[in-house]
Amino acid sequence: MPSNPWVLCGDFNNVLHSEDRMGTPATAAETQGFQNLIDVLQFTPLRSKGWQFTWCNKQEGSNRVYGKIDWALGNYEWIQIGHVEAEFLNLNTHLFYFN
Repeated sequence: MPSNPWVLCGDFNNVLHSEDRMGTPATAAETQGFQNLIDVLQFTPLRSKGWQFTWCNKQEGSNRVYGKIDWALGNYEWIQIGHVEAEFLNLNTHLFYFN
């Protein structure tokens, strides 16, 4: 059954993989729910460039944690539109390019 192109982007407040966090390791239990949601919706994270981490807890020293919690997700039909990627310029600015 054909579907319309869909994209979801924003602050999901969750990492998807262990490498999406630096400081405190992400556990499988933390990533499982988000991964299950993406699988059920049949979405794919869009390519991204710029800052790897989009959040920081602003703590000092060994208590500092960085994480990638902002995502741009597209379905198969969206990905077929062409060159699409999210650009994370800093911890508070996100741009999406569509070619």
